[in-house]
Amino acid sequence: MSRLSVFWPDETDSLLAATEESMILPFPKRGRTELPKGAPKEMDVVTRARLLFSNRKCPDCGYPVVEPVELPDSTVNLSGLAIPGTATLIGFRCCGCDSEWSV
Repeated sequence: MSRLSVFWPDETDSLLAATEESMILPFPKRGRTELPKGAPKEMDVVTRARLLFSNRKCPDCGYPVVEPVELPDSTVNLSGLAIPGTATLIGFRCCGCDSEWSV
């Protein structure tokens, strides 16, 4: 079993005297990482809630039951189940007339 030690950046000067077995692992600084090109942009919670509210009924027939259409890219929890609200929202489908429209 190996031993992992965590050092603050100010303590790196004292690590020069460390043994050959020690190795400093670089961690990225806190902050938002950029998504690769072509990947859908993350949608914040407020924007998602506004889209769900504004598309709560079908624009064609006025039927009040509408379900969101999402990509299968949701975040998975430790049990392997999808976390609700983390998939990319791409549109809506009416449960009455089966019409679909995009976001």
